[in-house]
Amino acid sequence: MTGREHKLTRATLSLRRALVQSLVQFRSNPLRTFLTLLGIVFGVASVVAMLAIGEGAQREILASIETMGADVVHIKATPVAKDKVGAIVNKSRGLCPADLQDLKQLLPPLRGAAFRARIEVGVTDVPGVDATTLPLLAVSEGYFDLHRLRPGRGRGLVRHDHHYSQRVAVLGERLARRAFPNGVVGKRVRLNYTYFEVVGVLAGAVLGAASKDLPVDPSVHRDAVLIPFSSANEALRPTPTYAPMELLSLKVANTEATLAAKRLIEPVLRQLHGGQRDVQVVAPEELLRQKEATQSVLNIVLLSIAAISLLVGGIGVMNIMLANIMERIPEIGLRRAVGARRADIRNQFLLEAVLICAFGGVLGVMLGFAISFGVAFFSGMAVAFPWHAAFLSLSISALVGVTFGLMPALRASNINPIEALQHG
Repeated sequence: MTGREHKLTRATLSLRRALVQSLVQFRSNPLRTFLTLLGIVFGVASVVAMLAIGEGAQREILASIETMGADVVHIKATPVAKDKVGAIVNKSRGLCPADLQDLKQLLPPLRGAAFRARIEVGVTDVPGVDATTLPLLAVSEGYFDLHRLRPGRGRGLVRHDHHYSQRVAVLGERLARRAFPNGVVGKRVRLNYTYFEVVGVLAGAVLGAASKDLPVDPSVHRDAVLIPFSSANEALRPTPTYAPMELLSLKVANTEATLAAKRLIEPVLRQLHGGQRDVQVVAPEELLRQKEATQSVLNIVLLSIAAISLLVGGIGVMNIMLANIMERIPEIGLRRAVGARRADIRNQFLLEAVLICAFGGVLGVMLGFAISFGVAFFSGMAVAFPWHAAFLSLSISALVGVTFGLMPALRASNINPIEALQHG
């Protein structure tokens, strides 16, 4: 056996002996070990839970924006009180089909365009639904494709329906499930004094609470009745003199082009609308950046709180290790007397601190996942379990063990063996 192999074998045996001694020490003082673990466990659990909740919120925002259409610019009519319409209508016509024609001439070739209006009805026979709160959306041709709406049963609205003002409707999946649990395709529903045949039900979409925070909420389709825009104007309402449209959506070349389109659209619409700020232009790219910035700030705050918890846990480890050294001074003296080096004593106590923190880190990761699951179950918030969070937490807990265990370990290694043997 070479000298290098001999040193390696000796180091391996020394490490194994230190591990065994550490485990024996933990078992001899279970209450102290448990109390030492608590600070690390809760600190790591905080890190994991915060990252899981933050990651879930970020993914939910991304999913909602993707549902809106990442390459679609939305122009939304700003609600105006009925008693103020008379003063505005002389300056602005509100959001209307003429805006679409003007923007088509101004913008680069669009890949698609669609619009919708929200219609108020006073009477409906949809079971369990208040007519005054029913989202009745009159949509243009191309609306389904642009907003990525797909029928789960039946069909969507097709060109024939729009061109001939057919009395047909498509229901949102949640509305259909709640009002017509036995199926609705082929049935007729009453809207005011006109009956519309239900030709399809939208497929369910994965949407969460984050979609409610978006200026253009894609989850509105889940509870809505969608009919052709031409049918609404012909059967349910005369064309309004002000803001006949609620939303105008323009599909541009790509996601990056949405910001340039927004900067071009805003001054043009302000001029067309007589300086009135009665529309809002929403670019998903800009919205995504705002949400990411907000989420980053929130993550920093949450991680700072978790870091404080880990700091407190590390101080607890240091205090317990110092108390442990005071109790084990005779043991240290005996080990030094039989040939243990200072490095052996230092490594022994440092290993104990690292093992405690690592084991606390494992328990903390498990507790953090459990907390995240509980938050998701009871609050309905979206959470995600990024494995990098578990790895980061375990690494931090080991680092805490080294950082806060080094000083007690050095103190133990510097104890005079003669004084240690005379202690107690």
